Amino acid sequence: MFYLGEYDEETAKDIKDYLDEAGLKVETRSCLVMEEETTYTLKDKLSAVKVLMIEDIEQFERYLSALRSVLPHATTENFEDLFLKELDPLMMEKRDKIMALSENPESLSLEDREALKFGSDEWMNNALSISEARTFAGMIFSLNDIKIGEPLENKLDDPIIEITVDPDDFEARPEQMKCDIDCYLEKSVNIFVDEFTTPLASDLNDEFWDEYPSEAQRLKFLGLLIEKLATSPASRKMDFVQFAEECTMTLEDESSVLNIYGEDVAEELARVLEKSGVVKWKGDKLKWKSNN
Repeated sequence: MFYLGEYDEETAKDIKDYLDEAGLKVETRSCLVMEEETTYTLKDKLSAVKVLMIEDIEQFERYLSALRSVLPHATTENFEDLFLKELDPLMMEKRDKIMALSENPESLSLEDREALKFGSDEWMNNALSISEARTFAGMIFSLNDIKIGEPLENKLDDPIIEITVDPDDFEARPEQMKCDIDCYLEKSVNIFVDEFTTPLASDLNDEFWDEYPSEAQRLKFLGLLIEKLATSPASRKMDFVQFAEECTMTLEDESSVLNIYGEDVAEELARVLEKSGVVKWKGDKLKWKSNN
């Protein structure tokens, strides 16, 4: 069987439906897979982290300066607006324009609509800046027991911070460095296709090519090679060395060249033909059963 790939259940079902419709023989096998995510962090007082960091942490100090400025008179309702305005008045102006764009596009000029359309660099950069500022503020509140509306005392003089770092940036691992490993178990589906049915890939509809171009291309290429190998030579006989040499294919047009190399799996390809009743394989000889 030809291994097509590993997919989530919904995608696997969609692909199988397309292949079934075209007449390809498909098998699916479910399995559990584990995705691993490793994160390294430094957690300590700001002054200690500054000594350890190779990169400048000026951005963190900007965030802290803004927090020190707005928290004494902030409420839970107005904190975010005050905080973001203190960091960058233009950030809030852009945010308000983005909100207006989503709620009432006609309220903005054509120039503003073009600059802030969803997916644009302007929109993405502003959204990222706001997200980073929110995340930092939330981290400071959590690690330093700060609640909006309550006295700050000296909690922001040298607060505890926790930041993500690259361990390769340090000659020696700091004792404050922590490694978090998150493992996520998920169900996955492997799709296998009967090699002898891959020539039917030419019957796959255009939607499959649009949605799964890599899969469609691989199935088509294998199908072309199988068609070639299944075609009987004039003598209807071939020794295995010659057959292995035939397990390659080159197609060329004005703009591209396609090379398919199958010599390393010649035995498996011969078994595919034998199992499908195309050839009889005995010793180092293959005999085609018909002149197809």
